[in-house]
Amino acid sequence: MGTTTFTTITPIPAGVTRDTVMETLHSPTEMIDLNPAHTSRNKINPPPEATPEEYHCTWYEITDKISYFPGYSGKVSFKACFHDLPLGLQTHCYAPMGLDIKEKWTLGGNEPHEPVQPVEIGIGAPIAGLYIREDVEIKCNFLMTRFIRKTLKDCLATLMARLVVKTQLQEAADKNRRLTYTTAGCSAPNSPPNSPPNSPPLSVPLM
Repeated sequence: MGTTTFTTITPIPAGVTRDTVMETLHSPTEMIDLNPAHTSRNKINPPPEATPEEYHCTWYEITDKISYFPGYSGKVSFKACFHDLPLGLQTHCYAPMGLDIKEKWTLGGNEPHEPVQPVEIGIGAPIAGLYIREDVEIKCNFLMTRFIRKTLKDCLATLMARLVVKTQLQEAADKNRRLTYTTAGCSAPNSPPNSPPNSPPLSVPLM
């Protein structure tokens, strides 16, 4: 078994907000469902192999469809834990054949209305704008490393594309709500004009 580590920086397209990204990273079911390789998921109790720290994480059993080579595919199930961080997410996958994958997702950068912060050099992070940093540690058979790494990068690209669509759908829904509210306000019946104050009663002097 060999250990491979690598870091991937993925700029987030303009228009995708920090809140949208964090909402997705902190939703285990959404993170699972956004991955095109996952075909099913079931929430489970922590397995015996969970470390004391991981015991208190959120656990799922996930089934993947894997293409080993053209014309031949199969399914494999594995256990994974999810741990929220203030700026991202940690996951740990216990897969068959000794495959062990640890991932840390971190949201960095700035939105247009935020000040630009210094970025770490040497990792290819953009100077401005939001980005996701994915730190990965893989323990597996040397022959599987290239396949696993390519699979993880493909899944990240798909996840980002779906994040963009999610943001566009949310913005469209918000716009429709605002238009509905504005239209309803404009079509409301006008209030009746204020009635003039009643004249005081006339007093007739007694003769």
